[in-house]
Amino acid sequence: MDEKQAYVSIVKRALAHLEAGTTDSAAEAFRIPTSVYTDPALFEREKATIFKQTPQLVCFSSDLPGPGTYTTFDDMGVPVLLTRDAGGQVHAFLNACSHRAARLKEGSGKTAALSCPYHGWGFDLKGKLRSVYEEKTFGTVDKAYYDLVRLPVEEKYGMVFAGLAPDVRVSIDEILGETAPLFAAWNLGTAKVVNSHEWRLKTNYKLALDTFCEGYHFSILHKPTLGDISIGNLGLVDYFGPDQRNHRVAFPNQTITRLKDVPQATWGMEIFNEFQFVHFIYPNSIVLVSPAAVEFFQLYPGEKVDEHMTRYRCYWRGAESDAGWDNDSPQNHFAFVRDIVTNEDYWVSAGVMKNLNAGLRSFGTFGRNEPALHNMHKAFARGVGHAFEQAPLVRDGLR
Repeated sequence: MDEKQAYVSIVKRALAHLEAGTTDSAAEAFRIPTSVYTDPALFEREKATIFKQTPQLVCFSSDLPGPGTYTTFDDMGVPVLLTRDAGGQVHAFLNACSHRAARLKEGSGKTAALSCPYHGWGFDLKGKLRSVYEEKTFGTVDKAYYDLVRLPVEEKYGMVFAGLAPDVRVSIDEILGETAPLFAAWNLGTAKVVNSHEWRLKTNYKLALDTFCEGYHFSILHKPTLGDISIGNLGLVDYFGPDQRNHRVAFPNQTITRLKDVPQATWGMEIFNEFQFVHFIYPNSIVLVSPAAVEFFQLYPGEKVDEHMTRYRCYWRGAESDAGWDNDSPQNHFAFVRDIVTNEDYWVSAGVMKNLNAGLRSFGTFGRNEPALHNMHKAFARGVGHAFEQAPLVRDGLR
């Protein structure tokens, strides 16, 4: 299915649901044990298995915009250095000199080679040790054993995925599955970074992820900001990737209703303006794609079960010469999204975490109209080797 056909299919499904007053649904509601958000032992298993053994989307190609560029990040306790060599290939390494493990780089930038700031050992952008400072006094070493620790990485469709351990297998085509042609069509590597923001909150990472995966709350929580834009309680859900553990939800805009009276034969690529795609890419990435922008959220567990960090980067899909870039609308767009997440989604999430920490609720409930949540939490359960079991029906708080 090509790009336009995908959009036409989404619009037709959305209009059918609007006509019937329905939405994509699970078979039945499901009671989720609140322990999935509060159990410290489960939390530690998730960090050790789900996060350390699964490739993750770490950036887009535009974050390494040319030969000699690099970027760094420290997630899950693994300092990572990404480089793009002179031939354009991306590499990933432990951000540590092979001499005494000093950090090689901070932040992002451009460089012809890597030089350790501690003792001056030199490496090329492929991680090969090329020089030992004052080798005549240091002593001869077999340089073949002192290359940087390499981490698995792959770049495709403008996306860069990496593993946080050397034995993690990375296959972007396998991760994206049947959605790969759309990602290829979007060419996300050409999108330009607008701005970034980090939240460090007293909220379990899965509780924060939940806010991205359903539109049931749109008309209530987001009424002041999205009430005139999005259609609440309507989402078109598709699953993809290994074990169908990833999902995409298409959230239609209010303006999609105009297409009911427009012949399908006249629909063009502009129909993408009538909705936006929200992707969950296991285990921790949210990628929102619209004609104008890409919103990229990475969620990582904190030190404790009720702590997490979200990193948000906004990218603009238009050219820098477009009027939208020159008149600062990308910055306004970034601020709009950031403030919705801060003041609405994450405000609610923080309150829910406080209530769960009180220990008086044993279960929550995912409705039939929240199917992506069912699927995501099933994937997390499989990731730690657990069965996805419904919580017992009890009268919490009553004796």
